[in-house]
Amino acid sequence: MTPLLAVDGHHLLYRSWWGFTERRITSRDGRRDLTGVFGFLAILRKTHLEQAPGHEIVVVFDGENAAASRRSKDPGYKADRVVADHSPIQSLPLVKDGLDVAGVSWIELEGHEGDDVIAALARTATRAGRTVTCYSGDRDLYQLASEQVTVLTPARRRITPGEVHARHGVLPRQWPDLRALTGDASDNIPGVRGIGPKTAAGLLADGLHLEQLRHSTRLHRPRCRPIAESWEQILTWRDMIRLDHRIPLPAGLTTSTPTTPLPRAAAVLEDLHLW
Repeated sequence: MTPLLAVDGHHLLYRSWWGFTERRITSRDGRRDLTGVFGFLAILRKTHLEQAPGHEIVVVFDGENAAASRRSKDPGYKADRVVADHSPIQSLPLVKDGLDVAGVSWIELEGHEGDDVIAALARTATRAGRTVTCYSGDRDLYQLASEQVTVLTPARRRITPGEVHARHGVLPRQWPDLRALTGDASDNIPGVRGIGPKTAAGLLADGLHLEQLRHSTRLHRPRCRPIAESWEQILTWRDMIRLDHRIPLPAGLTTSTPTTPLPRAAAVLEDLHLW
């Protein structure tokens, strides 16, 4: 079975846009900033050739109103991103055009975050006997790591179940429990006051989930009192961190056929008459 390379499109776009801060890539007349689309296509091409040859590529983007469902559970979810610099988004239409020219499938589902769509893609693919590489810098995808699913970071580190446990002291399935306790600054989830990664990993040792932790003696320590005081909020945070693999995907999104090696970014931009 052809392995699948599921790409976190928004993460790659932002990385591409901010990755050339000293020297921007522009059209020949200097009027159009092409840094985002050029960087996106160049990095994707290199990743496919060097890290995932023979894979079928699917690029996943956040849909419109993607955070609405989680924000209904906690209005503070990703609240800090409202005032962030979202300049890279101006390149998104060109990136999609470039992917079409390069023959790469992409998907954007309204009301759904890209991570959830990647989770659904991974579940569908593994059930069909395929292995999956998820390319992203978002650590929430660590919860997908398994014998069939690997997370490839921008630093080219491959995150396996063993890697998750060695670095964080928990199993991939415990990742939402861990992050609910420690928080996730990137999503504006504060976590429990005074509970850091080492303490949280110790509380969850031996594969415990939050429900089992609550009935254990591990919470009897004075420093763990804030956990009991914030219990319902912790469960809400965990629910927000968990990825939804049940999202229905459109038929024909994947073909099980390896994606043809991508043309160079400059050639794609030439085909799009962007230079």
